[in-house]
Amino acid sequence: MSTASDQTYGAMTTDPALDTFVHRWAEAIAENDVERMERFVTDDWMLVDVGGQVDAVTFHRLVREGTLRHDSMTHEVVSLRRLSPDVAIITTHCTNTGAFQEHPLAADEWTTDVVVRSADGWRCVLTQLTPRRVPAG
Repeated sequence: MSTASDQTYGAMTTDPALDTFVHRWAEAIAENDVERMERFVTDDWMLVDVGGQVDAVTFHRLVREGTLRHDSMTHEVVSLRRLSPDVAIITTHCTNTGAFQEHPLAADEWTTDVVVRSADGWRCVLTQLTPRRVPAG
Protein backbone atom coordinates (compact mmCIF):
# COMPACT_ATOMS: atom_id res chain seq x y z
CA MET A 1 0.00 0.00 0.00
CA SER A 2 1.23 3.47 -0.82
CA THR A 3 1.85 6.05 1.83
CA ALA A 4 1.44 9.80 1.54
CA SER A 5 5.20 10.20 1.18
CA ASP A 6 5.50 7.91 -1.88
CA GLN A 7 2.11 8.64 -3.49
CA THR A 8 1.94 10.38 -6.87
CA TYR A 9 -1.30 12.29 -6.67
CA GLY A 10 -3.58 12.14 -9.67
CA ALA A 11 -2.00 8.92 -10.94
CA MET A 12 -3.73 5.54 -11.00
CA THR A 13 -3.09 3.61 -7.81
CA THR A 14 -4.37 0.77 -5.69
CA ASP A 15 -5.54 1.02 -2.11
CA PRO A 16 -6.97 -1.97 -0.24
CA ALA A 17 -8.82 0.31 2.21
CA LEU A 18 -10.68 2.09 -0.61
CA ASP A 19 -11.37 -1.16 -2.45
CA THR A 20 -12.84 -2.59 0.76
CA PHE A 21 -14.84 0.62 1.27
CA VAL A 22 -16.58 0.19 -2.11
CA HIS A 23 -17.49 -3.44 -1.49
CA ARG A 24 -18.68 -2.92 2.11
CA TRP A 25 -20.89 -0.01 0.98
CA ALA A 26 -22.34 -2.20 -1.82
CA GLU A 27 -23.13 -4.91 0.74
CA ALA A 28 -25.02 -2.39 2.90
CA ILE A 29 -26.98 -1.19 -0.14
CA ALA A 30 -27.81 -4.74 -1.31
CA GLU A 31 -29.03 -5.53 2.22
CA ASN A 32 -31.09 -2.29 2.26
CA ASP A 33 -29.50 -1.47 5.61
CA VAL A 34 -29.92 2.31 5.82
CA GLU A 35 -28.10 2.61 9.14
CA ARG A 36 -25.00 1.00 7.62
CA MET A 37 -25.41 2.87 4.31
CA GLU A 38 -25.36 6.22 6.13
CA ARG A 39 -21.86 5.43 7.47
CA PHE A 40 -20.44 5.47 3.94
CA VAL A 41 -21.62 8.93 2.88
CA THR A 42 -21.32 12.49 4.08
CA ASP A 43 -24.42 14.35 5.24
CA ASP A 44 -24.36 16.35 2.00
CA TRP A 45 -23.78 13.36 -0.33
CA MET A 46 -25.41 13.61 -3.75
CA LEU A 47 -26.23 10.91 -6.28
CA VAL A 48 -26.39 12.07 -9.90
CA ASP A 49 -27.69 9.98 -12.79
CA VAL A 50 -29.60 10.44 -16.03
CA GLY A 51 -32.78 11.28 -14.13
CA GLY A 52 -31.19 14.11 -12.15
CA GLN A 53 -29.86 14.25 -8.64
CA VAL A 54 -30.97 12.97 -5.25
CA ASP A 55 -29.59 13.85 -1.84
CA ALA A 56 -28.66 11.44 0.95
CA VAL A 57 -31.78 12.13 3.03
CA THR A 58 -34.11 11.37 0.11
CA PHE A 59 -32.18 8.29 -1.06
CA HIS A 60 -32.12 6.79 2.42
CA ARG A 61 -35.80 7.62 3.00
CA LEU A 62 -36.76 5.82 -0.22
CA VAL A 63 -34.84 2.74 0.91
CA ARG A 64 -36.20 2.91 4.47
CA GLU A 65 -39.79 3.13 3.13
CA GLY A 66 -39.23 0.25 0.70
CA THR A 67 -39.89 2.47 -2.32
CA LEU A 68 -36.36 1.65 -3.51
CA ARG A 69 -34.94 -1.82 -2.91
CA HIS A 70 -31.71 -3.43 -4.02
CA ASP A 71 -31.40 -7.22 -4.23
CA SER A 72 -27.83 -7.40 -5.52
CA MET A 73 -24.92 -5.10 -6.21
CA THR A 74 -21.40 -5.82 -7.44
CA HIS A 75 -18.54 -3.47 -8.23
CA GLU A 76 -15.36 -3.98 -10.19
CA VAL A 77 -12.94 -1.16 -9.39
CA VAL A 78 -11.51 -0.01 -12.73
CA SER A 79 -9.81 3.23 -11.67
CA LEU A 80 -8.63 4.69 -8.40
CA ARG A 81 -6.95 8.08 -8.26
CA ARG A 82 -5.74 9.71 -5.07
CA LEU A 83 -5.90 13.50 -5.42
CA SER A 84 -4.42 14.05 -1.95
CA PRO A 85 -3.94 11.95 1.18
CA ASP A 86 -7.61 12.56 2.01
CA VAL A 87 -9.40 12.75 -1.38
CA ALA A 88 -9.82 10.02 -3.98
CA ILE A 89 -11.89 9.31 -7.09
CA ILE A 90 -13.04 5.72 -7.58
CA THR A 91 -14.55 4.51 -10.84
CA THR A 92 -16.23 1.11 -10.97
CA HIS A 93 -18.24 -1.09 -13.28
CA CYS A 94 -21.38 -1.77 -11.25
CA THR A 95 -24.24 -4.15 -11.81
CA ASN A 96 -27.28 -4.23 -9.55
CA THR A 97 -30.85 -5.44 -9.36
CA GLY A 98 -33.82 -4.45 -7.27
CA ALA A 99 -37.06 -2.54 -7.58
CA PHE A 100 -38.32 1.03 -7.58
CA GLN A 101 -41.99 1.52 -6.68
CA GLU A 102 -42.36 -2.26 -7.03
CA HIS A 103 -41.15 -2.18 -10.66
CA PRO A 104 -38.11 -4.41 -11.24
CA LEU A 105 -34.87 -2.67 -12.11
CA ALA A 106 -31.51 -3.88 -13.32
CA ALA A 107 -28.55 -1.64 -14.00
CA ASP A 108 -25.21 -2.09 -15.73
CA GLU A 109 -23.36 1.17 -15.20
CA TRP A 110 -20.17 3.04 -14.54
CA THR A 111 -20.00 4.68 -11.13
CA THR A 112 -17.68 7.49 -10.17
CA ASP A 113 -17.39 8.27 -6.48
CA VAL A 114 -15.56 11.20 -4.92
CA VAL A 115 -14.51 10.13 -1.44
CA VAL A 116 -12.91 12.03 1.42
CA ARG A 117 -11.17 10.76 4.52
CA SER A 118 -12.17 12.18 7.88
CA ALA A 119 -11.72 11.12 11.48
CA ASP A 120 -14.54 8.62 10.84
CA GLY A 121 -12.77 7.06 7.85
CA TRP A 122 -13.61 7.27 4.15
CA ARG A 123 -16.96 8.80 3.13
CA CYS A 124 -18.46 9.48 -0.28
CA VAL A 125 -19.47 13.07 -1.11
CA LEU A 126 -20.65 12.52 -4.70
CA THR A 127 -21.70 9.55 -6.81
CA GLN A 128 -22.17 9.89 -10.57
CA LEU A 129 -23.89 7.00 -12.40
CA THR A 130 -23.49 6.53 -16.14
CA PRO A 131 -25.36 3.75 -17.95
CA ARG A 132 -22.94 1.34 -19.60
CA ARG A 133 -23.39 0.85 -23.33
CA VAL A 134 -22.78 -2.72 -24.31
CA PRO A 135 -21.55 -3.03 -27.91
CA ALA A 136 -23.95 -4.85 -30.22
CA GLY A 137 -22.53 -8.19 -30.94
